[in-house]
Amino acid sequence: MGFPNSTFEAVIRASLGVPGTTELPFDAPLTDFGLDSLGSVNLVLDLELGFDAVIPDTALLRPNFYSAETLWQALAEILTGAGPA
Repeated sequence: MGFPNSTFEAVIRASLGVPGTTELPFDAPLTDFGLDSLGSVNLVLDLELGFDAVIPDTALLRPNFYSAETLWQALAEILTGAGPA
């Protein structure tokens, strides 16, 4: 499966420093692309800016940051109002 949203892909790539010419599988571990704890904080801030949303602390769980896929699932729930309050 590819990225379901171009803004999401752009934010992930920019935050991780992964150029568009580099393959970034939707289900690949983000740690393989350099994501660490500080990078996770920056990624959350970038996603909040990119989607004009607030990501609640309850969504800041390690499993949500495993891959772009797991992160998208968490973000999509937040954006639709079905996510953690």
